[in-house]
Amino acid sequence: MIDIMKVKNFMLKFSAIVIILLMLPLWSLIVPVSAAGQLSVNFTVTSNGLVTIYLAGIPSNNTVTLHYGIENGPQQAWIEIYNAEMEWNGENFSATIGPFENGTWIAWVFYDNTTGQWINYDNHPFWNWNLEVNPPNIGQTYATVLENGSILITMIGRAPDQIDIHYGLTTGPQTGLPWSNITDELMTYNPLWGNYTILIGPFKPGQWVQWVYHDLTLNQWIHNISGTNFAIQDVYSPIMFINATYNKYVYVEGEKAYIYIELNNEYSAPVNTLLSLKIAEFYYNTSTTLNPGLNNISFAVDTSNIPQGIYNPLLNVYVNNTLQRQVTLSPLYVLNTTGKKPLSLVIVWNMHQPLYVAPNGSWEQPWVWLHTGQDFIWNGSLVGAYELQALLIKQFNVSVTIDFTPVLLYQWETILHEENATFTSNFGVNVSHDIEAVNYTLNLYKTLIKEGKVEVLTVPFYHPLQPLLLQDGYWSDVLAQIEMGENMTHEVFGVWANGTWTPEMAFDMDLVGLYNESGISFTILDQQAFLPYVTLVNGSLNPDQPFIVENNLGQTIIVLFRNTTLSNEFGFKFFSQSPQLTAQELIQQLAEIYMNNPGGVVTVALDGENPLIFNPTTGPSDLYAIYQALSEYQGSWLVTQTASEAIATHKPTSIITNLPVNSWDLNLNYWNNGYIGKTEIWQNVSLAREYLIAYTVALGDNISPLVYLPFNTTPNSTDLIDTLWNYLYVAEGSDWTWQTGPPAFGPIWFKEQALLYTHTIVSTVKNQFEKIELVKVKPEGNKIKIDIYNGINSTLHLMLVIKYNSTEIAFPIILNPGENEFKLPLRVGGTIDVLLYSPVTPQEVGLTLIPITNYGFLITSYQVTITKGSSNEMTILSTILGSIVALLIIIEIIRRRYI
Repeated sequence: MIDIMKVKNFMLKFSAIVIILLMLPLWSLIVPVSAAGQLSVNFTVTSNGLVTIYLAGIPSNNTVTLHYGIENGPQQAWIEIYNAEMEWNGENFSATIGPFENGTWIAWVFYDNTTGQWINYDNHPFWNWNLEVNPPNIGQTYATVLENGSILITMIGRAPDQIDIHYGLTTGPQTGLPWSNITDELMTYNPLWGNYTILIGPFKPGQWVQWVYHDLTLNQWIHNISGTNFAIQDVYSPIMFINATYNKYVYVEGEKAYIYIELNNEYSAPVNTLLSLKIAEFYYNTSTTLNPGLNNISFAVDTSNIPQGIYNPLLNVYVNNTLQRQVTLSPLYVLNTTGKKPLSLVIVWNMHQPLYVAPNGSWEQPWVWLHTGQDFIWNGSLVGAYELQALLIKQFNVSVTIDFTPVLLYQWETILHEENATFTSNFGVNVSHDIEAVNYTLNLYKTLIKEGKVEVLTVPFYHPLQPLLLQDGYWSDVLAQIEMGENMTHEVFGVWANGTWTPEMAFDMDLVGLYNESGISFTILDQQAFLPYVTLVNGSLNPDQPFIVENNLGQTIIVLFRNTTLSNEFGFKFFSQSPQLTAQELIQQLAEIYMNNPGGVVTVALDGENPLIFNPTTGPSDLYAIYQALSEYQGSWLVTQTASEAIATHKPTSIITNLPVNSWDLNLNYWNNGYIGKTEIWQNVSLAREYLIAYTVALGDNISPLVYLPFNTTPNSTDLIDTLWNYLYVAEGSDWTWQTGPPAFGPIWFKEQALLYTHTIVSTVKNQFEKIELVKVKPEGNKIKIDIYNGINSTLHLMLVIKYNSTEIAFPIILNPGENEFKLPLRVGGTIDVLLYSPVTPQEVGLTLIPITNYGFLITSYQVTITKGSSNEMTILSTILGSIVALLIIIEIIRRRYI
């Protein structure tokens, strides 16, 4: 009998994983990050639960954030999330967190704010450093015999203490038996699982091994809970375990579970065996003869008596009443659904492409075309990511929520309506095929929307980063993009969307009012980025529910917070592995959530095309597996719902306020981090907007108009002013700054596209203003006559300002097309300045590079000289000429009289 304690299921899922982890260094972990250097991570723990974490290898002038949370076990979802700024102490960065109660599991990663890089354990995007703070179950052990006779031992210790294993060979499990070959070895702390491991041996078959632990840091010996030694018999034989599978990923109590086991008999003759399978406290036995080679054995397990939980079945293989093989199988999930509501899964796909069309109408990038019709072969046909999504949603019994950014819809409709598409390069676009794919894809989504399988969300038109626009005072632009997005969604799909995708999940509390004004009732945000920092007004912060977000005026919207961990696994893991593993991990994770919170709402939200595009080999099959598994397991414990359906069936009662300005990336650094290229884009957006508002106000038009966009003149509208406003909205899109510089380091084209549109606005407005000319300035007695020519084919509303000496006088004027004459009640001489302003206000313009004066935005200025003398001489000359004329008249009268 093995005298050993069994740890929790997460302690050791697969022996191979732990063997790999044994190759990693101790808790002072070295993480390769670049050719320039390496990172070192250390930590200390005090007896009262304070944890100090150290990070070395980062330049001292960087700023580093420790992002940490509390979890139920290593590598599990974080239930509380925090940030702590790390300080440079001359040797490394450090931060002290806590105190935490004994036995609390914590996890952490780092964020380098200077470079915009996340630092995860072993550079793996899903791995954290994990620690159980002062574990109360020190010495809890798991041991298994490997195929070669080595023994893998895992134990819970007080990290980061140095733990030594003191072991020897003996004749049985009883404490007190003599030992031989006594050995001491240091165990390895594995930050991924938060435990200590070591591989000892190999030993001869049947050999008993006993051991105890020695905490060298505390100089304490650690025995079994009964005060005895730990012991295991090195049992291995030619009966080799190959694999075990289940017929389902999750069972509901009462369902029959079929467990299929594959064993290899390396004996040369058949062997009579007894196979015993232990699940919970129940044993399932079967006698069979194993023939030489591979053998398949099945167990039929009635789950009626097995309580809800996650179990690791223990398989014992006996030959002649002697234990020949002992194997712990992969987890078996059993759910109890009696009297419980099902878990609602809301999947939200964000379908987005920025505008790839230049102002002249030519296509500068092919991605809308290719990702709709030419990404991969599926069932013998060439399809794109957007088309495949629609095909699989149609095939399976699932409900999903999708936002199509209006700029993507705009480009799809352009493809369908433009007569001869032009491209700036040979991108390999199969024009006729892709036009057919766009048409088919759009029509299929329209059908799915009508059937209720897809709920469509709207998006601000060009996917702008709204908090930065609001910060700069561009409120009217944000509202315009929201409403234009609603209009485009309605024009294409025939529905008025109730919900919106908030671009980059970048939220500001000011959006509550704007969403209210535009009829938006709900949106989707990130759990880790927002929930830990809100103010709870009423209810609870259980993340698996819809929330009411209320601003200081009492205005509200509903928010579904996405499960960050599960969403990231969709985005970065599920589409790059075997479809069976993806389906298994998804269903089992949902089952774990159901066990803890039946009846809740789990939201998964992420880009809808990128996981497919970035994983063209595995991605399509993984998406198929996801929809197939969800369709199969829907029922008593799981349903898929659209966002609106989930909100309707889970009436929100919890109220929160004071959400921080944040995004899914936990900051706004991707779009504004001081990098000169990003700053240049924002400066040009500000400059273009200032010029455009000046031109708009001069024309007497509305600022931030809702632009009409015909599909056959993309990206231009039906008149110049609307076209220029559309250019500005394009430049406000989030993609240009995202791709420019660190941390994305995208193609330079993205920056060039933004600057192309802003430069076009500025140059066009300047060209228009140059059509306004001062013709002449002429004194007339106590007045000045000013002639101004308006070459713009529109009436202008301007402010005319005259400056002379230290005096400034302003006159509001209206310039009709052509020449305009103004007589101003001024008697001036010498040099004067004539200035024309567009009468804009600072509030209308927002953050500016060119200061707005009391008169508005300066359009043009002239300096002219008027001399009083010249004016008097003209008067005298007129008098003389008048006298001469009078004299000639008198002479002529006298002459005629005498005739």
